[in-house]
Amino acid sequence: MQTPLSTEIPAKKRVQLIKAQQGELDAVIVYRRLAEAVDDKTSKKTFLRIAADEGKHASILKKYTNETLQARNFKAIVVTNLYKILGSRFTLKLLEKGELKAVEGYSQLVSDFPSIGDIIRDEAIHANLLKKM
Repeated sequence: MQTPLSTEIPAKKRVQLIKAQQGELDAVIVYRRLAEAVDDKTSKKTFLRIAADEGKHASILKKYTNETLQARNFKAIVVTNLYKILGSRFTLKLLEKGELKAVEGYSQLVSDFPSIGDIIRDEAIHANLLKKM
């Protein structure tokens, strides 16, 4: 199936895709910063794996949006401070919920954009990895 050009995508879905793309880019920074903040090698490896996946997701979405977006640091600053102040249990639960919320959001788009099925699968895996941490 061919990727639709961004001009062929209805405005509402285009907005959803751009918002998702921005979220994925921001998540790359969040997980990289968390990897820097932890001492545990297993956790560091998990965060870096998730960050890499989020980057792939942003690339998939860019094929649909044709937009070049920049990652924003604000979310990463907030999440890493939460991790340092409130601890890993709270922060990991929050991130797990975010991954599951992403699955729900992407489920509304997958019928029109089949490559999003790969993102849904990865986000569910991320939620499970975070839960196990």
